[in-house]
Amino acid sequence: MRPPYPWLLLASLFVTACGSSAGPGKTADSAGPESERTDKARECDAVIAIINKGIKDLNAPSNEGDDPTGAKQLRAMADTLDAVARDIEAVDVTRPELGRKVTDYGDMARDTAKAARDLARASEAKDARGIKAAQSALDTAVKREDPLVDSINAYCQAKQGP
Repeated sequence: MRPPYPWLLLASLFVTACGSSAGPGKTADSAGPESERTDKARECDAVIAIINKGIKDLNAPSNEGDDPTGAKQLRAMADTLDAVARDIEAVDVTRPELGRKVTDYGDMARDTAKAARDLARASEAKDARGIKAAQSALDTAVKREDPLVDSINAYCQAKQGP
């Protein structure tokens, strides 16, 4: 059984940068109180860059031609998501609301990575029950990403606020 590849769902997302919310002819630095807006924009841009890099990495072509179970691709996806979680949580975020969103995104990425590895193991073992459980866990983890990205975008595009 070849499992569906949920990273296609992840890859369909596009995260926008904070600076784009400043309006025509303005940069993020000129959009509000200078130091507050600059710090927020810098933090948002760093977080968004990591998410976008993760999506790009998930979309990179794979050389896993002889992988009938998809296990190698699932493990590669898991490694990418672990790196995203590690990198996003390494961003120096000073704003508590963005910090919570970063933590939640990192948790989601790690949960997705774990489920992908579990699915790879179950697929290789041809364990139907394990495949079903892992696919369910993977679906649940992946469904969390859209609301998290929307929340990060809403926060980062807001003209004012902490």
